[in-house]
Amino acid sequence: MTFIKPFCAVRPNKRISNNFSSQSFELYNPKEIENILKTNRHSFLQIIKANINPRKKLSNSKRFENVKKNYAQFKSSGLLIKDQKPGFYIQKLNLNGKIYNGIIAEASIGKYKLGQIKKHENTLKSRVLVFKKYLKETRFNADAVLLIYRDQRAISDLIKAVQKQPPTSVITISENEVQKLWYVAEDFQIKKIMNAFESVHSLYIADGHHRTASSMLLSDEENKTQTAGFMAFLIPESELLVEAYNRIVTNLNGLSVESFLNRLRLKFNILPCKSYDLCQKNNGFCMYLKGQFYSVSLQENFINRASPLQVLDVSILQEEILKPILGIKNTRTDKRLHYVSKNDNMRWIKNEIDRQNYAVGFGLKPVTVNQLKAIADAAMAMPPKSTYIYPKLRSGSTIYEF
Repeated sequence: MTFIKPFCAVRPNKRISNNFSSQSFELYNPKEIENILKTNRHSFLQIIKANINPRKKLSNSKRFENVKKNYAQFKSSGLLIKDQKPGFYIQKLNLNGKIYNGIIAEASIGKYKLGQIKKHENTLKSRVLVFKKYLKETRFNADAVLLIYRDQRAISDLIKAVQKQPPTSVITISENEVQKLWYVAEDFQIKKIMNAFESVHSLYIADGHHRTASSMLLSDEENKTQTAGFMAFLIPESELLVEAYNRIVTNLNGLSVESFLNRLRLKFNILPCKSYDLCQKNNGFCMYLKGQFYSVSLQENFINRASPLQVLDVSILQEEILKPILGIKNTRTDKRLHYVSKNDNMRWIKNEIDRQNYAVGFGLKPVTVNQLKAIADAAMAMPPKSTYIYPKLRSGSTIYEF
């Protein structure tokens, strides 16, 4: 059983390639979606619009049926074309000046079940079940799971050799986002790539835990675990960019500012800072409360250094502040807690607190790739919204049928 196999991707034809793929619909607001659907009849959102239109109260089965019909119409009209020979797809993604080089391939469900494709995040059963039903009805997936592997010179050299040739397609989304794709279908090239991955002992899910779990659930249901796969974009771990989700909370759970700080001082070192940038230079994480930045670090005698999970800022914040002091028992569902992922989010958090829309905000240091891997290796799971991963892959650049 190999980690990856070639597959026949479905891709937009050259006429619509610059206009077809989209961000995940969850990253658009309703007005943006409405505008895209009105102005771009070739957008991938046209295929899945039954899933994203809140005005149409349809059952999931009916929504998925409509998606399947829309997809079939795009194919029958020649807007989407399926490659006739299985291949790998070398991708070079230029996103805001950072380059990501990797391989789009079919990854093995069997390897995932064996624990050799490792996860660092728990999944919500309800989401997994819904997406499993979506996959079962539509029989395609347009969103690759992002996997990382330890940097391998042999794989890097193969990718570079392919990229010396003219690309099969160039998709220009904007001046800040350009995708180049090389379709590799020659038998000798496929064999070289598969041989190179024989030296890889583990793959790690960076983004796409729910998609992977749904694919496994469907393969189990259809008794295809040993042969089934899912579409993945594999990049070396050195190219992965991990940012943090920061947190902002509406109130102090009935505590005064001074009482809240006193509760923190029982376990934390609290140091006032003049700015967020100065906070970031200290150990621990940043807190903004009533016009003041603080550097907040758990006292050494309370740190469990034996656990790769418990040393993370995000775990310390959740287990020592959000739950016991602020009373946020469920960090997925409590409406007092909000997650912020914009690059300038601490400025936004400060402004919101200064306007008294929120009470306190926390700026966390990003999880490192080594920390992510250590948690996956230990079969542990990070708290919700622990990582904001780049690259964010667009839906529909390559489509996987099964």
